[in-house]
Amino acid sequence: MDMSQQISSPNHEIAVYLAAIWDGLKYQITPFLSVLYIDDTIYRMLDSHGRRYIARKFMEHTREAVMYCRDGSRGDRHYLGPPRYFIANGGVIHSPDGLEPIWAMNDGLNTRLESVAACQPTVPLKPTKIPRPPNAYILYRKDRHNLVKAANPGITNNEISQILGRAWNQESRDVRQKYKQMSEEIKIALLEKHPDYQYKPRKSSEKRRRTRRSQQAHAILVDANLAAPDNDAVEGHSVTSV
Repeated sequence: MDMSQQISSPNHEIAVYLAAIWDGLKYQITPFLSVLYIDDTIYRMLDSHGRRYIARKFMEHTREAVMYCRDGSRGDRHYLGPPRYFIANGGVIHSPDGLEPIWAMNDGLNTRLESVAACQPTVPLKPTKIPRPPNAYILYRKDRHNLVKAANPGITNNEISQILGRAWNQESRDVRQKYKQMSEEIKIALLEKHPDYQYKPRKSSEKRRRTRRSQQAHAILVDANLAAPDNDAVEGHSVTSV
């Protein structure tokens, strides 16, 4: 394919070529990068289909809508990133006479970015699931799991939970209070980071599946004549409610 020709129809050959372009761009991506640099030569070979393809691939990293911008001070480079980064630190977006939006710094600088396209997510992005903070028993069990396993080669995780459940029931008030305080501190830290967090109980269908598994596990315990831990030790995190 002639590299100077603009990409056109989204056929198989073009799909392969777009993937190659993306492979050349994605090396810039790091956990700290939110705006992608695109050389003008590459950018001008992309039609609307190609630009949407690159935007969608980059949105897998940003997890939000992105837009293309041209560097007004240097015509040989373009940027792709979320609009909020183009209006941060004094940036302003305006649309004179109904034309495409233009980005400019509000501090008198000459540099500006001219918007040429924007791409919205085609499907709603799945929100990040915030794990429920562990209760006191979960923290206690985590601290001692490896110790019990090392002392009992070949022991199963269920057997370790049974041993630690009984140990938790017999622990002193001071030890139990120590882990309850740790649990409370973790919960406070989570709420500071995610102030809108609310625990969402499992759906009825999920509860029924867990109930069946719990009943099967209980039957095994009865057969083995093993006592289950008290309510503080239930794996469903019943100690600390959020």
